[in-house]
Amino acid sequence: MVKIRDLEKKLDRVFSEYIRLSAADDNGVVRCVTCGNYHHWKEVHCGHFIPRARKATRFDEMNCHPQCVRCNVYRHGEPDIYRQKLIQMYGTLGVEGLENLARMGGSYDAYSLQILLDSYKEKVKQLKKEKGL
Repeated sequence: MVKIRDLEKKLDRVFSEYIRLSAADDNGVVRCVTCGNYHHWKEVHCGHFIPRARKATRFDEMNCHPQCVRCNVYRHGEPDIYRQKLIQMYGTLGVEGLENLARMGGSYDAYSLQILLDSYKEKVKQLKKEKGL
């Protein structure tokens, strides 16, 4: 039997790759959601506006964007700046909806995690092919 924790770790890796690749141009360059600096997609993190501990939004694409190491680690995610960027992208109601979803809680079972893992593996494969990365 596969453990939920193991599936979450695998999905974290693949989901992160998807988030960074989906934002990359054809040269593999992404822009940090908070500071705006450009980096290669392999050099940035998948920054979570709402921390990964909140299971309901852990794998929500609206909650996750490329973020440089400086902003994500050394500046603790820059949550105030990140929130303002999300408002620009999705509007205040969209961000409030995401925040409400996180407060509601919830988690994934092994079956749901496996479905997401398989789906994001395929999406990553397609993106790498499309972008030649």
